[in-house]
Amino acid sequence: MRKAINDTAKPITMTVGALISELCRWPDHAEVTFRIPQQELRFYRVVGRTKKHVEIELDRVSKSAPVVAA
Repeated sequence: MRKAINDTAKPITMTVGALISELCRWPDHAEVTFRIPQQELRFYRVVGRTKKHVEIELDRVSKSAPVVAA
């Protein structure tokens, strides 16, 4: 059984070098999809928090139709 992760849990981190090592085996034109179980994510931005900390922000992709104001 999986443990539920609460919103206050410390995020899992990896170095830029480790991320590059994971991605370098694919060609530059390969597409990347961001997902968690039953939810699609969209890349939002990369933020440099400090010289030693970079944050990649993702948004959830809404499955419902957009609401149009009347």
